[in-house]
Amino acid sequence: MRTVKHLWVCCLYCGLVVVSTGARSEWGLDAAAGFSYDDNVSNSLEADDRKADTAAVIDLSGGFRQQLGISTGLGLSLLANSQTYLRYSGLSNIGLGARVLLRTKFGLGAEAPWLAVAAQGVYHNYHYDYLDGWQYEAGATLGKQFGERWGLRGSVRYDAYVAQRVQPPIIPDKPGSPYDTYGWNLGVQATFLATDADLLSLSYNWRTGIVTSVNGPDEEILEYSDRVAPTPVFGGTEFAYRINADTQTITFAWSHALDERAAINVVYAYRRSQAEYDLGNYYANVISLSFTYTFY
Repeated sequence: MRTVKHLWVCCLYCGLVVVSTGARSEWGLDAAAGFSYDDNVSNSLEADDRKADTAAVIDLSGGFRQQLGISTGLGLSLLANSQTYLRYSGLSNIGLGARVLLRTKFGLGAEAPWLAVAAQGVYHNYHYDYLDGWQYEAGATLGKQFGERWGLRGSVRYDAYVAQRVQPPIIPDKPGSPYDTYGWNLGVQATFLATDADLLSLSYNWRTGIVTSVNGPDEEILEYSDRVAPTPVFGGTEFAYRINADTQTITFAWSHALDERAAINVVYAYRRSQAEYDLGNYYANVISLSFTYTFY
């Protein structure tokens, strides 16, 4: 996790150096607003423990893009987001952070392959204080356009969440926050431009690492978790367990452009996680609807 922090700080410093040179940059602001429904926001293993909720979501990203050469550009953005859950208010949060992205093309023309390397850090402030913390991501994406309609990309990414506060341990040999998570991701995405205004995409992502799963009192889960803490977020006697799991996510998205700046987006994702030590698996269906607008 320290590696991700250092990478993000170094990339951010490089971006600030570019800005300080006074070179001309392209500035812009992306805004998105919508709703997201998740039928297992608690990542519960047992069906009886699954909790569903809908969140109103707002995302803002503003910054600059500086051309470093004929085929290479550097982007630096400030990020702000808000999630307001309609039922479980403890999950509601606001986030502030920054992202840096370096993108280069290997050749000329629309079909030349490209590589993007990105890192970001976002601080989230939750209604439930023990969820507060930093979310870090760093990764690389390689992509290529095939003709006017098809596109393909593959990615590798590392993610980590570091909680700011630690609850008093209820079991002496399981200290620390159960919300500290991390993992490696491998993904692939195919896009198809169905019409001049309609873009379809199908994505697959595989993640291996640490997750937080909220369940009722369970001796087996407790035995194989390395951190545990009670959580009042869902209004019962649930506990947050930190466990190892492999997660597969399949996502289908449709984006319809209203004009050159605005679009409506519909996304469906199916997520399935298999916990280690035969603890079982949990799954979730996530549906989101959003409106996006770009200012430049």
